[in-house]
Amino acid sequence: MLSLWVRLRQGLRRALRLALHFDPGARLLRATALGMTTVLGTYGWSLWIENRAGLYVDSVVQAVVISSAFARVQRVHDRTDRLVACLVLPCAAAGGMELTTLIHHHPDAGDVLFTLGVAASVWIRRFGMRATRAGTLVVLPLVAVLVVPGGVAPAQGHAPTGWAALTALFAVAWGTVVTWVGHRTGLVPRPPSASVAAMPAPDRPGLRASTRMALQSVAALGAAFALGRALWPDHWTWVVLTAFLVGSGARSRGDVLVKGVWRTLGAAAGTVVAGAVAGSFGPHSDTVVVIIFSVLAVATWLRELSYAYWAGCVTAVLSLLYDWFGQDAGSLLHTRLAGIAVGAVLGIAASWLVLPIPTSGTVRSRTAAALAGLGEVLSADPHDTRAVRVTRARFLFRLEQLTLAAAPLRVAESFPVPPALAARWRKGGLAILAAPAALGRCAEPLGAYATAVAAAPDAVAADPGLSRRRREVAAHGVAVRRAIGRRPAPAPDTSDDGTTLHPAGGGTAPEGLPNQESPAGPEAPAGGPRSPEVTTAHAALDAISLQLDALTELFGPPPTAPAPTPAPAQAASG
Repeated sequence: MLSLWVRLRQGLRRALRLALHFDPGARLLRATALGMTTVLGTYGWSLWIENRAGLYVDSVVQAVVISSAFARVQRVHDRTDRLVACLVLPCAAAGGMELTTLIHHHPDAGDVLFTLGVAASVWIRRFGMRATRAGTLVVLPLVAVLVVPGGVAPAQGHAPTGWAALTALFAVAWGTVVTWVGHRTGLVPRPPSASVAAMPAPDRPGLRASTRMALQSVAALGAAFALGRALWPDHWTWVVLTAFLVGSGARSRGDVLVKGVWRTLGAAAGTVVAGAVAGSFGPHSDTVVVIIFSVLAVATWLRELSYAYWAGCVTAVLSLLYDWFGQDAGSLLHTRLAGIAVGAVLGIAASWLVLPIPTSGTVRSRTAAALAGLGEVLSADPHDTRAVRVTRARFLFRLEQLTLAAAPLRVAESFPVPPALAARWRKGGLAILAAPAALGRCAEPLGAYATAVAAAPDAVAADPGLSRRRREVAAHGVAVRRAIGRRPAPAPDTSDDGTTLHPAGGGTAPEGLPNQESPAGPEAPAGGPRSPEVTTAHAALDAISLQLDALTELFGPPPTAPAPTPAPAQAASG
């Protein structure tokens, strides 16, 4: 017994060291603490409502599911989003409670309505960031429909619907207060504003990604409902929940594949662990409740490290919830594993067979968006320091989105595969992994440029060489974007002083500007030495230009526009 305690303590120490390395400064841990404060406050409120109104425990489960999901998504919500949440989430919670009753009494109609609700929440992403976040709020109560074990909630009519809406409103209000305290005390950073988080709409022919993902969700959930009810009539929710979680929030078919694999592996591990302790505490045990919230906190904290941790912990929570209701989770081990595997396969198959979204295409699109953000920083007037600061934050946000989109490619590259398959993967998009790395190396010099502008905006704006250099680097970024989209390059631009700019990079620098490959760097103007801020800005632009050169080599030059057809000469008269 003593040796077991020693090994357990050593394992905890190693896990703590790994966690500290993964989360420097405990940034995610602080966010998890605020999120669990939101969850526990909503849980206490729902218990009070349950006792006062004579509700059943399914209302408490719905409150915990909604608040735990909302606690995570609210990290990126601003004031407008919270006002929208005050309207959308209570309505969605009431609809989710009614949908639960409909599924119990009219399964076919309930299944169709659930599928259409999820598809609609995905489809409205086409209308921008606000609509995307509102659609996420609509989905949260739908997840709660799949969490409560079937057959444990007695018929209560429509009485719980209003209480569900009120509890959802309390979750939004309480979460807003907790988050406001976190922002005021500096525990968590403020979320990016809507202007920073705005992503440019991709200008591509065909159906939009939101429409494709909506149709994929219809296919995956429709098949999951049919197979789940046919194979496991009493536990069909496991198939549907897995198919939903695998496809929800996915950015491409590669992202769905990675999430499906991690979901299956993590859920299998969580099911086995929860099954090992099943029956140790008995039904309605307070100890199980404490363990559930503890595991949920760990899942929230480790989600950013790997989706497998999240899937394993959440599956363990669901198994413990079944144990609390008095169902033997150990005897259902094989059924749960089979349902999870089937749901993952259905989610992956829908994303790969129904209007698939290529991962390489997503990475290219987000690379172009990040380049557009970089150009916005360089095009901003140095006198307007706020515009420089906002556009830089927008570039960093798009760079983060690009990194997330490229994550499946990095996972695929890390696995040992046969040479023939590796060559096919590289041809399909693994080579573009250099794009996020090159743009990531632009972040530091861009920060130095923004700092120089904030310190001496007049000096940066008054330097003519720096102004031409900014236009040249911005044009270089536009050329890379055109190469990504395979669009013809326009005619070379000409600056106000007659200098021809070379947007494609390389070659001879314009007259009066140093060659970007020269190790000596920018020369001082004839009027005297440059200020330190201007020198820093020149060095930052040179560093950014080198990374744009790397992207030019990666994607190639933009295609050449066809020569215009000359107009036919008119015949001379007389």
